[in-house]
Amino acid sequence: MAFSFQTSLSRPVVIEGVGLHGGAPARVTLQPARAGRGVVFRREDAGEVFASVDAISSTAFNTGLGHGERSVGTVEHLMAAIALADVDNVLVEIDGPELPALDGSAAPWLDAILSVGLRTLDAPRETIRILAPVAVEDAGRSIRAEPFDGRIVEVSIAFSDAAIGAQKVTLDLDNPADVRRVASARTFCRRADIDGMRAKGLSLGGSLDNAVVVDGERVLNPSGLRDSQEFALHKALDLIGDLRLAGAPIIGRIVAERPGHDLNARFVAALARAERAFARGAEENRPLRASA
Repeated sequence: MAFSFQTSLSRPVVIEGVGLHGGAPARVTLQPARAGRGVVFRREDAGEVFASVDAISSTAFNTGLGHGERSVGTVEHLMAAIALADVDNVLVEIDGPELPALDGSAAPWLDAILSVGLRTLDAPRETIRILAPVAVEDAGRSIRAEPFDGRIVEVSIAFSDAAIGAQKVTLDLDNPADVRRVASARTFCRRADIDGMRAKGLSLGGSLDNAVVVDGERVLNPSGLRDSQEFALHKALDLIGDLRLAGAPIIGRIVAERPGHDLNARFVAALARAERAFARGAEENRPLRASA
């Protein structure tokens, strides 16, 4: 039986930008890492935090990891790119408390990874294979994992804003076209919510360059949407990034109704507790998606 092998980056790559919520400039270096290292964030002014569900410290408008001086905010888009590119091990060095927003999607992160390429490591890749259903529900919102020989993500959303409305997307994460489509979907918000978020110290670096802003029936970005289902696609992107905090790729079908960072974190925690519902171990040989 042939098995896939773990991967890391072929060489370092540097990304710079401004944090979405704190508004501070940030410089990030993605460094190659040894087999078994996983995804680790290292703040130059503090210490390291391992990307795992146990490290989640914030789910308010972003996913944050760690506490105090070791905290790192808004990790979800990079984590999604890591998942979409099939990267198993990487050291993320950052000079501040928040990753840059870039264009509000995971596409710049994915492009940075693809620009340096991946190298295969001498260790079998681990996956989390769903064996039995696992679900979390909360007031009409839900996330459910089901057994499936592949990586399918289905996301449904419903907003009262006419510009968003109800949308549903189904993505095959082993399909390069679906990978590129979801990676390019940008974060979004309501115009009416911006002042409230900024009063709480959030969205200080937000702009029409790194977020889609809606106002009733209108999309305020001059360039419009990248995809007619960009809102649902971005919710799927956030979910993919948060699911990567399970520590390995998930083999199965994920069905989510109105997901968000809070529910995503609760689902990953529930999955970790449901030991009989999944098998974690070496993955049979599957094609990598680093050419997406």
